[in-house]
Amino acid sequence: MDPVLANAATASKPRRSPWRIAALGAATTVALAACGASAAGTRSTSTPVPPTSAAPGGAATAAPGATAAPAPAATAAVGIVNFKFTPAALTVKVGTTVVWTNNDAIAHTVNFMTGGINSSVLNKNDQFSHTFSAPGTYDYICSIHPFMHGSVTVTA
Repeated sequence: MDPVLANAATASKPRRSPWRIAALGAATTVALAACGASAAGTRSTSTPVPPTSAAPGGAATAAPGATAAPAPAATAAVGIVNFKFTPAALTVKVGTTVVWTNNDAIAHTVNFMTGGINSSVLNKNDQFSHTFSAPGTYDYICSIHPFMHGSVTVTA
């Protein structure tokens, strides 16, 4: 004769200890925090602007001793949308700064195959920029989603 258990439902379930549940919760929290830890994915440069003063006619003039500001450098934008770099292929001139903006809710990166140009993890609305100083074709991927490809062709 087989022994009969008073409550077979509780006997078949393994009991989870509070320590095990707490450890699982802590591991989950750390993993989620690591995924969203890089809010510093935005990189920008600023160009100082000489102070101006209003002339008697209401027009602004540069302060004495200030030089005229150089022409702004060219910029180009690449969006990250629906797991794609848009545009996937971009042609710019030497000296152009390309700005990648992650418009997805999922984190992405911009990692070039050569030259050591790599972004940190870009969360939603984070940006990464790079100024291209030499002609050539620069291929890149998202290291998190390697099926995402793009290229920048730099001309003289």
